[in-house]
Amino acid sequence: MGTRFLPNRAKTSSKTVFDDLKKALFGFVRAQATLVSITTVIILIGLLILRVDYAITIALVTGIVDIIPYLGTGAVFVPWIIYEAIAGEMSKAIGLGVLYVVVLVQRQIMEPKILSSSIGLDPLATLIALFVGFKTIGFLGLIVGPVILVIFNTLQRANVFRDIWTFIKGKDEVIIK
Repeated sequence: MGTRFLPNRAKTSSKTVFDDLKKALFGFVRAQATLVSITTVIILIGLLILRVDYAITIALVTGIVDIIPYLGTGAVFVPWIIYEAIAGEMSKAIGLGVLYVVVLVQRQIMEPKILSSSIGLDPLATLIALFVGFKTIGFLGLIVGPVILVIFNTLQRANVFRDIWTFIKGKDEVIIK
């Protein structure tokens, strides 16, 4: 009912913005699922090499914990490594430490690329959005930063800023490309 009063260009822009945001949301979920899957497989392989009991269960639980931003696999590995070191199992503690470093490095290398390609953002812009979001509003900024970047890019792709500028300048009609 309300779209009857909107100009065609506004309807088109709104649809483009909505479609891009929907695509970005599903891309984000797909990227996180991909990253968690890769992490889980690496942890499983590492635990099998270390001959850890219940390796599959531990890998699955650690993969699920990996969803938590900023803590991730460290919430499982750090206490486990400390426990093994205190218990005198230094070889297992070192092995877990190496596995944890491998998982961290893999995540740091792959996350920007997978996230940016799934959402449709430049990897550098994604990293900057993550950093600025974290520095301005903390932990929640790791989610809000990329969301704002997606919204900004979507509005730019839909030519909303150009249309607003044309309206402000007082042109009668908006040129549609």
